[in-house]
Amino acid sequence: MGKSNKKDEGKSAKKDEGKTNKSGARSINVRHILCEKHAKKEEALAKINEGIKFDEVARSYSEDKARQGKQR
Repeated sequence: MGKSNKKDEGKSAKKDEGKTNKSGARSINVRHILCEKHAKKEEALAKINEGIKFDEVARSYSEDKARQGKQR
């Protein structure tokens, strides 16, 4: 096994931070689960930490009205 240096350690993490398009602008995908109650947020986070897919948890727990077609 070779030595790892600090310069190489962050390369794989930086690869996922964002992508640069042809014009040089960066794009980052962001997802969220909107919950008013702290307990509901904690429950959703526990499900994600258990390995349940983010999309499934978001459908069950998010209160984001824009996603449900009920924008103000």
